[in-house]
Amino acid sequence: MDKASKDGHTKHLPGSKTGAPIRAKQETARPVKKDKAPLWVRTLDKLGFETDQDYKFPDLSPANLWNGTKHTASEIRAVMSSRPAAYDKPLFIIIMVLVIVGFIMMSSASYAYAFNEYKDSMYFISKQFLFTAPSILIMVVISAIHPDKFKGKTAYLLWIFSLILLVAVFFMEKKNGVNRWIFIGPINFQPSEIAKFTAILVCATYISCHYKEINMVTYKSKKAKQFAAKNGFCKWLFCLYRSFQTSVWPFVWRVLPILALLIKEPHLSCTIIIMLIVGTMMFLGGTRWEYFAVLFLLAVLGVFLIVVWGIVPYGRTRFEIWLDPFADVRGDGWQNVQSLYAISSGGIFGAGFGNSRQKYMYISEPQNDFIFAVVCEELGLVGAVVIILIFVAFIWRGLALSLANPNRFQKFVGIGITSQIGYQMILNVAVVTNLVPNTGISLPFFSSGGTSILMLLAEMGVLLAISRSSTNKVI
Repeated sequence: MDKASKDGHTKHLPGSKTGAPIRAKQETARPVKKDKAPLWVRTLDKLGFETDQDYKFPDLSPANLWNGTKHTASEIRAVMSSRPAAYDKPLFIIIMVLVIVGFIMMSSASYAYAFNEYKDSMYFISKQFLFTAPSILIMVVISAIHPDKFKGKTAYLLWIFSLILLVAVFFMEKKNGVNRWIFIGPINFQPSEIAKFTAILVCATYISCHYKEINMVTYKSKKAKQFAAKNGFCKWLFCLYRSFQTSVWPFVWRVLPILALLIKEPHLSCTIIIMLIVGTMMFLGGTRWEYFAVLFLLAVLGVFLIVVWGIVPYGRTRFEIWLDPFADVRGDGWQNVQSLYAISSGGIFGAGFGNSRQKYMYISEPQNDFIFAVVCEELGLVGAVVIILIFVAFIWRGLALSLANPNRFQKFVGIGITSQIGYQMILNVAVVTNLVPNTGISLPFFSSGGTSILMLLAEMGVLLAISRSSTNKVI
């Protein structure tokens, strides 16, 4: 017997010759080499995408697609039947209150403008209902899907898909002088709404996979560590450089293509919202405060370029109107002035539901960005404060459930979705009250828009799914 077999490192088949060793069972399963993966997978790996799933080309044959559809449907039925009402009930109630109240107020604000433009006072109401009803069903279905299904490869496929849609808008006909919509027959939608969600998913995926690297400075060599430890200033600079590679640059290249295309449309409001969402996720993920100081200076520089050099064509005009909306009441300041008139005429208790006067062709498109002005006019200060408090309750509940979730990916997806609603509400109210320049930010659940309500309720489904595994027990 040879030395190797005495040590027990090889095995022989019974009755075989002495020179026929076989490997242990556990050694037979070899991992697939990375060079065996498809070229597009290896390219994504080199670019730093987090794809922890098996790499296989999909079988798109009709039989496989049909079997996959049946399997998915049975899985959804099984999950929904085994986990009834497992999501957070207070959050669900708040969402439904926002949807119902938002639809009622949109109906009141839109019928005059719809009749004047389309000779059909139910135009926006029926259109919004056709999107809202199935979107609620989509929310319920998505709430039964495990949130981790959106992690990794799924997130990046959605990211690529949203970039393709953002490029496609430039081949579409302009509407109101901008490229923001894709038109498919009578249906049109804004890819920017999808881009918000995909930005949240890819950033949450990165944070969940690289949380330690973001919060810890690593050294490439012992010599570098000794050099950085010589004095405090060198160490501080070295820490900034190393942490930039893990806590800033990965977010930049994930978000920058989306922002560049949005600025090209131009869609300044969506650009601001995504920057605020990603900034919040970066801060809570562990990015150093020094970078936010730099980002703030860059934001100031960006505003300067927009206002002085006119990179965004309408940026300088809107800034000047914000400073003095009454300087051009019948021109560019018309929208801001009529909004202030509506808010002031509402008083404490309002003119009553449906009794707004400014919605009769004074406020341009009152069912969209300036719908909160109609809310203030009809419901008064009391009604406006109540609606703001409902949003505050949603933000509090969403953040509480997200922060209490032990899964880091789900935690940051919940934070991103909740902060999106919060920032849009705050900025919309600020624009309507002329606290900030007009940037065309819609009010979530209230402003008219099929793509908006569809994506909002889909995101609410994800948030409800996240609440299933949260440990928060607050009633």
